[in-house]
Amino acid sequence: MKLSTTVNFFIYDDDGSYEAYKEDLRHYAAVGYQALDAIFCQADAAGSPLRTAKWMDWAKTVKEEADRLGITFVQTHLPFYNFCDPITGIQADTEEILEKAIVCTKILGAKWTVAHPGTDYGSSLMEASRRKNLEYFSKRLELAEKHDVGICIENMADFPGQGFKRNYGGAVEPLCELVDTLSEKFGNAGVCWDFGHANLMYPDQAACLRYVGGRLKVTHVHDNNGTYDEHRPPYMGTVNWEAVLPVLKEIGYEGDFSFEVRRMGPQVPRWVSDSLWAHLLNVGKHLMALTGL
Repeated sequence: MKLSTTVNFFIYDDDGSYEAYKEDLRHYAAVGYQALDAIFCQADAAGSPLRTAKWMDWAKTVKEEADRLGITFVQTHLPFYNFCDPITGIQADTEEILEKAIVCTKILGAKWTVAHPGTDYGSSLMEASRRKNLEYFSKRLELAEKHDVGICIENMADFPGQGFKRNYGGAVEPLCELVDTLSEKFGNAGVCWDFGHANLMYPDQAACLRYVGGRLKVTHVHDNNGTYDEHRPPYMGTVNWEAVLPVLKEIGYEGDFSFEVRRMGPQVPRWVSDSLWAHLLNVGKHLMALTGL
């Protein structure tokens, strides 16, 4: 099991270029990280490398720099939007970028990418959301399979500010049922367990993680106060890490341990952010020891 953290390639420099990732890779390597989770969530931004004709060359350049630094990409995260929205529906522009992100996942050498499920808020019954997710992910899994990439559907939460609307994939049973149904046809479907999202939903996420069982392929590790999705470092929220992490060994988890902690702003001095990531490296080693793996 490798310890990784997220790197966002699509934060542009002051001059509008997308070269900051090079410094980010060097930064994480210098701090001591040897594995990363490549975030494509903002890859549909104006000027993004994935909007150019040389997007594959760009991905290969990233991989070459990571190889030079001794860094492995263990997973990625696809762009997301609510494709189940009864008004806006499927957004062709974002889907084009999403498909490129799947190919980039292959180029970077990652086996898994993470995707959010959608919710049809126009229906009071979750069956509408289930049907739309099943249709949507069937097409995405077919494409990913051609590139030897798997898609892990992430557990969601009923986030504050939604007007008490329920999110499909917030409850563990429908999420697992979706993945099971997809797995009847595709061998590259799995679950991403987001410990922060689970902390917003469950008094005992350990029981839910046991329910997920062997479907679990990747993780998002962060903390919160149980009310808001804050992406805090572990032990700066209310997740009971000592209770939940040993479950990973119980269920035979074979994936990696990936932080999804909110990064500091550009105004923060580098020595401060360096000290945070070095601290997180030590926290991560402690957390992985708790798993018993």
